[in-house]
Parts: sequence; structure tokens; C-alpha cells
Amino acid sequence: MRVRAFTLIELLVVVAVIALLIGVLLPSLARARQTARATRCLANVRSLQLAQAAYADANRGRLADVGLPHGGGGDPRLSFVFTLRDFIGSIPLDYDPTHPPDQYVTPPVLKSPGDASRYWVSRDGGEGPVGGSFRRTSYGMNNFLSRTYNPGLSDREPFDRIDLIPRPSGTVQFVLLAEHGDYAVSDHPHAEHWRSGAQAAPLASNQVRIAKWGGRDRTGLAVSNYGYLDAHAAARPFERVYTSPITNQFNPEFAHE
Repeated sequence: MRVRAFTLIELLVVVAVIALLIGVLLPSLARARQTARATRCLANVRSLQLAQAAYADANRGRLADVGLPHGGGGDPRLSFVFTLRDFIGSIPLDYDPTHPPDQYVTPPVLKSPGDASRYWVSRDGGEGPVGGSFRRTSYGMNNFLSRTYNPGLSDREPFDRIDLIPRPSGTVQFVLLAEHGDYAVSDHPHAEHWRSGAQAAPLASNQVRIAKWGGRDRTGLAVSNYGYLDAHAAARPFERVYTSPITNQFNPEFAHE
């Protein structure tokens, strides 16, 4: 019996078809993986906002504070990474950010998927502390809501209680911090420094990862995840959350939905 084999041309056609299918599928798989990471990150932000809501309910409406200045240093006991830990169900009971960073692995809820900052300690897969400072979280809290690092732009008392916020559903609390530079080891940005117009996005991108999940970095179309004081979280282009010092979702005096 004669066995018919593939000709060279048939074999090349099959290889070409397989290569074509791989070329079509790989971008789709990459997009699906990116979407899954963005969704997990959004769930983290949502968990932080729910923890904040529970913390405020247990503390007469007071909001969690920040305690890690940009450039390193500070007291982690003043930071939301410490004060909210008992209100986030997915954080292990032995997690203590006041201990040296080589004694724990950062809880997944505090680390955004795909965060490539070199300031993570070695147990988290990074290079470890740089210049004595290290990264405790991918997320930062809007400093307008801080008792310690608020801008002090108003004569009124700090916006550090939920009842002092005119529009909680339009006021950002949690953002993704920049992965490199001084703000990578902080727990808050300084939105009062972002200015207006074409300067706003580039200045913000030095502090916040505004293009973490899409869009063009350093522009108003950059997309990231943001958490709001009414406990919802959403992916937003930067131009939606910040345009100018009087048109933004960070300063509670002007925050809008």
C-alpha cells in the first residue's frame, strides 16, 4: 500500500496558517491578560474603599490618614496601610508594615498586578530597598483628605471626616502611585501641584501612574483606576478626574461627578 505524505508546499502552507493564527491570537491573549490585571487592580481599589467606609463607620466618620512622605521616611503607623489593615478581610493577621520589609510579603490587595517598581523588597520580587526606602503599596491616598499632608489651601478645617465632604461620589480617595521616583515609596500624591492645561498630566504622572491601564502616558487620555469616597471604583481617563486646580475630583471644594 502506498502511503501519501505531505509535499513540501503543503507543509509550508500548514506552517504559514499556524503562524497566521498565532499572530492573530497572541495580541488577543495579551489584551485579555491586561484586562484581567486591570480588573484585579480595580477590585483592590474597591476593597480599599470598602475598608475606608468601615473604618469611618467605626471612628465617627474620620478618614484614614497618610504617613509616608515622598522620598522616603515617615511613620507607617500613621499610614492607611496600617490603619486599614484590620478592615480588609484579605490581609493576613500577621501582616505588620512597621516591621522590616524582609519579614513579610505585601498582601495582594496592596499591590497592583503588574507593578514593576524596583522599590519592592526581594520577597516581593523586586530589587529591594533603594537609598533606604522601599515600597509598601501600589496605591496612594488623595492628600486633600489627609490630616497630616493636606495642602492647607483653605481656612476651614481639613477634609478628614466623611461628613465634611460635599460630594463623596465625586471625590477621589485612592489612586495608583508612580512606580519610579520619589513618590514610589510614598502613600499619597500632591495634587495641588499639578497646575492646569498641558502641564497637568505630565506633572501628575511624576506622582501617579495615570496610564497604568491604557491611553497615552502624560496626557489627559491616560487611563488608570480611581477609588471614590462613596466606596465605588472605576477606570477613568485623567482628563475626567483632573483638568485644573478648580476643575478636578481631588479637592473636595470643587470635586464633581
